[in-house]
Amino acid sequence: MRLFYGLTLPAGIADACAQTAARAREIIPGRYALKSNYHITLAFIGNVDEARLGEAADVLGECVRFFPAPRVTLGGLSYFNRTENAILIVGAQAEPDLSPLHDALVRGLVSRGLPADMGPFCPHVTLARHARIEPGALEAAGRAQGTFVCPQAYLFLSARDGENVLRYTPVCGAAFGG
Repeated sequence: MRLFYGLTLPAGIADACAQTAARAREIIPGRYALKSNYHITLAFIGNVDEARLGEAADVLGECVRFFPAPRVTLGGLSYFNRTENAILIVGAQAEPDLSPLHDALVRGLVSRGLPADMGPFCPHVTLARHARIEPGALEAAGRAQGTFVCPQAYLFLSARDGENVLRYTPVCGAAFGG
């Protein structure tokens, strides 16, 4: 099972991201994500044996309870990787900063012998993969706007459905404490 921790987006925020994606799609070719898959990743876990799913859920609950519910504000369009094969994103900033939570989740996973992505952390919503970004395209597509509070964080399953469509499904959630 491929797993990750993340934050869901309220319907209005997902709509704002989808509207931005629709504008971007007109000028930035790429493979666009389904609106139902929009989220903010807190930590990527990777492949985990189904028998260890409970341990991954425990790490989430143990960590999240020490952090206050974050207030997330969407930012402008940006990208990772190269302009000819980019991951198109909407940046996100949170108060409090989500980096300490990310670090706690990674430490919790590692302490249990579960996989964890040790790469850099940058909160965002992925709009498209394999995007080709020309000069000026990000500015022309505009930005997704909105601010929201996340009362819970989730453990997500990343799997293809019966029609071979990739779906991100929340498996369990944990309420923020702090």
